[in-house]
Amino acid sequence: MLGTPFHQEVLTKIKDLTTVYVVGGAVRDLKRGVPAHDLDVVVAMNLNDLAQSLQEWGYQPHLMGAHQQTVTLFRDRERLDFTEMRGSLEQDALRRDFTVNAVYYDPLHSEFIDPVGGLRDLEGNVLQGCGRPEERFAEDPVRILRMVRLAVGLGLQVETETWTAGQKLIARLKESAVERITEELGKILLLPEAEPAVRMLNDLEYFKLYLPELARLQGLVQNRYHSKDAWEHTLHVLQNTPAKLLLRLAALFHDTGKWETASHECDVWGKLEVRGSRFFLGEFELSGRNLSGWQGRSVSVRGARLDHYPEVIQVKQIRSGRNQQAGFAWVPDGKRHFLNHERESARLVKKQILPRFRWSMFLESEHGERELLYIIEHHMAGTLTFMNELRGERGNTPLEEKGKRFAWEHGWDGRSYNPVRLNNLLELWQADFFGGKKRAEGDEEKFASIQQSIRTAGAAIEKRWQELQWEPLQKMAQELGLSGPDYGRFKDLLRKKAVLEGFNLEDEAALAKAYQDFVRTPPAWRK
Repeated sequence: MLGTPFHQEVLTKIKDLTTVYVVGGAVRDLKRGVPAHDLDVVVAMNLNDLAQSLQEWGYQPHLMGAHQQTVTLFRDRERLDFTEMRGSLEQDALRRDFTVNAVYYDPLHSEFIDPVGGLRDLEGNVLQGCGRPEERFAEDPVRILRMVRLAVGLGLQVETETWTAGQKLIARLKESAVERITEELGKILLLPEAEPAVRMLNDLEYFKLYLPELARLQGLVQNRYHSKDAWEHTLHVLQNTPAKLLLRLAALFHDTGKWETASHECDVWGKLEVRGSRFFLGEFELSGRNLSGWQGRSVSVRGARLDHYPEVIQVKQIRSGRNQQAGFAWVPDGKRHFLNHERESARLVKKQILPRFRWSMFLESEHGERELLYIIEHHMAGTLTFMNELRGERGNTPLEEKGKRFAWEHGWDGRSYNPVRLNNLLELWQADFFGGKKRAEGDEEKFASIQQSIRTAGAAIEKRWQELQWEPLQKMAQELGLSGPDYGRFKDLLRKKAVLEGFNLEDEAALAKAYQDFVRTPPAWRK
């Protein structure tokens, strides 16, 4: 049976009014044995008349579209889209995107009608544009992205003329609605085999035209811990994240800042000068923190000179130097660096990439873009926090305690404890950690142990968070007249103590002592 009982119910009624055919993905999937929840239907009647009939039968049709009108019916997850037949069946088929989507099904006679050879192409695993592919893509350039999705999702080989037309017209995508492009890209990223789909987009030069921040990662040599360049590493991470849009986007963009921050280790020395609000050592601009205290002094700097901005040196270490002329030297066998690339990646995504799309419409959460930026900016947090444990060394703090503090720091979103954020960060970290990097024996076991300690702590924190009772604090605050910023800071302090140290919020004496300690805290801390 094609479709659901709801679909059959509606089609049975319409068959008494006009000629009706089901077409598109549902028919294609029927031949492949895949059930359909959405049907595309063509009818030989005016859509306004159809909408009126549907309304008389008790349905709630929606008439949509200006250029190409559609009547749509919804019921739960089931959907029917009706369009008016354009000319003969063959003429209608030639206006569709691909032959495999131009097979018709006659529900009255339960038979397939194949005007342009779609069944033959489906059987031969071929994806071919209807009629002249170049005309089809010119009519709707988003079909080029759909070509990628269908080819990879259905395991089809794109026919040569169709592929060539896609390459030729990829620049026309800028004429299409941003929402439609974003939706189609999202479907591509959610494919079980997302990596080959992204490779196809790259072969079409999509990234060169629309996401140069990704295209320039190709051939970008990484440090000695990586066996792949930045592009190949990105694809490996993408493929190994769960098929969740936020995670796939984070994987795709997590290292975009590496091009900006790529550098090699160097030494530079001389007198540190300030020009405007910028710091210079000879001909080089210095980038780093706490440089103002060195103004006018002779210093020696161990830093990293940026590959693509060679006038800039990122400061790693600075110390007093001899009173001598400015100089520069590469460190022999110096390290390859991408200092703060995670922060730069988040900046690029926020300022340059997100404004080109409408991802907020399709992400799982209303704060999806904020969460995306958070896990991109913090994707190195796990490796940096647990560096000793990953090396097999014993740190000063027990693993259980470090796991607890990590789970709290990255689960707390400023308003509540958010286990989804923590899980997303751990999923991206895992995909990144094993993303084509050189590994030693036992690394998998060490990594698994660390992640398990964080997940166990996260579950305990979530339970503890749900148990917290804030009424005693609210009562005490009313009695003391505590409000505003000081109340907020005191509550933040108690929240952390309650979650991480088991502080009892219902113990009035302990609460009073905590407040006295808070009051005695130096005012500068509480500002």
